[in-house]
Amino acid sequence: MKFNVKYKYILILSLLAQLFFSTSHAEYPDTNIGVIDLNYILSESDAAVKAAKQIEDIAKQIEEEINDTDQSLLDEQNELIESQQIMAPAAFEEKRKEYENKVQNYNVTRQEKLMSIDRIVSESRNEVLNALKPILEEISNDKGITILLEKNSVLLNAENMDITEEALKILNKTLPNIEVSAN
Repeated sequence: MKFNVKYKYILILSLLAQLFFSTSHAEYPDTNIGVIDLNYILSESDAAVKAAKQIEDIAKQIEEEINDTDQSLLDEQNELIESQQIMAPAAFEEKRKEYENKVQNYNVTRQEKLMSIDRIVSESRNEVLNALKPILEEISNDKGITILLEKNSVLLNAENMDITEEALKILNKTLPNIEVSAN
């Protein structure tokens, strides 16, 4: 009798295991994986290349403005040092404080200008990514892709999984350029 009870338990456990595994498998859809190289798209798309050129021009302009102001402040500092010997101590102290305030204000302005370059880069990157998102959704739907991975996080993939070039071609047609401004 004990022998039959063991078989009953084993039979019940195996039936439960089959039931459990068959329903958990049904919960997950068939998966098809795609891979995309976002860094390549963000550096090689027509819009990104043109935006990078515009950003480079803006950065050069800001750098020239900073260099001119740096030189101007340096000249003013040298004049202040030279005038120290002929000025009254109280007058010199007032001029020195004015100069220090000017330098502090300039440093804040300089930092804002340098940060504006980062902001422009970020905005242009986001514009490309926003234009890319519906393209990736369309390609994924057409190819039945259920999971799309960034190429940097994939060690190895089959060539037919990579949709980067296809997405890049569509993006270049959809978003040929970005207008960048320093504001």
